[in-house]
Amino acid sequence: MKHSKTSRLLAGATTAALAAGGVAATGTAAHAAAQPYFTYTNGWRVDLHERELADVNGDGNDDIVGFGDQGTYVAFGRDDRTFEAPELVLDDYGYNQGWRVDQHPRELADINGDGNADVVGFGTAGTYVSYGRSDGDLTAPALELRDFGTAQGWTTDEHLRVLGDVDGDGTADIVGFGNAGTYVSYGTALHSPTAPELKLGSFGADGGWDEDRYPRTLADVNGDGLQDIVGFGHAGTYVSYGQGDKTFTDPALKAQDFGWAQGWRVDQHPRKLADVNGDGYADVVGFGNAGTYVSYGQIDGALIHPELVVRNFGWDQGWRVDQHPRELAYANNDATADIVGFGNAGTYVAYGQPDETFTDAGLWLEEFGYDQGWRVGMYPRELADVNGDGRAEVVGFGYSQTLTEML
Repeated sequence: MKHSKTSRLLAGATTAALAAGGVAATGTAAHAAAQPYFTYTNGWRVDLHERELADVNGDGNDDIVGFGDQGTYVAFGRDDRTFEAPELVLDDYGYNQGWRVDQHPRELADINGDGNADVVGFGTAGTYVSYGRSDGDLTAPALELRDFGTAQGWTTDEHLRVLGDVDGDGTADIVGFGNAGTYVSYGTALHSPTAPELKLGSFGADGGWDEDRYPRTLADVNGDGLQDIVGFGHAGTYVSYGQGDKTFTDPALKAQDFGWAQGWRVDQHPRKLADVNGDGYADVVGFGNAGTYVSYGQIDGALIHPELVVRNFGWDQGWRVDQHPRELAYANNDATADIVGFGNAGTYVAYGQPDETFTDAGLWLEEFGYDQGWRVGMYPRELADVNGDGRAEVVGFGYSQTLTEML
């Protein structure tokens, strides 16, 4: 693997300094790895510098991509669950180039179908793309679309932009929820996404959909290989199904739950989608007051009535959005997604089962939790397959060390 840039990151502090800073250095498992990259003592801040994980060089291992002050840094994942030293691969997408977390989202997705994750940045002038290459480098940013940017009126507090394959051609597409409705720019193998088209006069700001009340996301609810639009609206859960001909079905109320009218709130009740029973259909997982509810996807696109599957991870059990992240990931290399929650005492896991049940939530790691000093506004925690074995690891960007821990 050849890299043309050299790292400019500062060396990290010692393990003792990490513990003194309020974040424990290691977890309970023997396979923890601690490295001094992308940390608080290096100057990385949640409100200034995004850090994400994706496979940039197509080797099957997820890599860390950090948008720092000087530009874009990449640390490549290795088979031993550690990362190579970060390298500054692009003098762009960083704070010094004018990119701001609260104005300019940056995402990672394969929009040209070559197996390497690309950087998609929604800047001032529009949408910039840097394509990942097998040698680990990224191409220079190109202004691919004069749209989806702040100059065209897109703002982070009103206009969500997400990436997913909505037409099933193997390339990620840009889906933007603008004022008039839902716009789509399709990824192509030609390294040039298509011009945005208004595909639905729904899910937009003018129709009352706003980020503070009504989250929207993409997931394959009916198992046809196409990402669908799922919106948690006032009356409940709406779905608009992606079609192979680059159209969408009209939004339909598929579950009279998980909505504002049923008491679900963005600042209290996260809602996520993943296949938690291994049948090939994305399911809705909602962390409500009494615990974790699931509405299972069906072959006809229906969502069954939500069931309370785990009496944990909910508001009544003390879980808070601003303190305790909850995610869905494949933690044990089977076909069912699992719940991973970063609670007070550490990292809890409840495993999804094919019979549409979950194991009880258990404290898996005495690490990455609130009691160990991890704070949402200071120390991000991500789930990624660092070594390509099909199992997610926890990657935590701590005070002076980035920790990688098996689940």
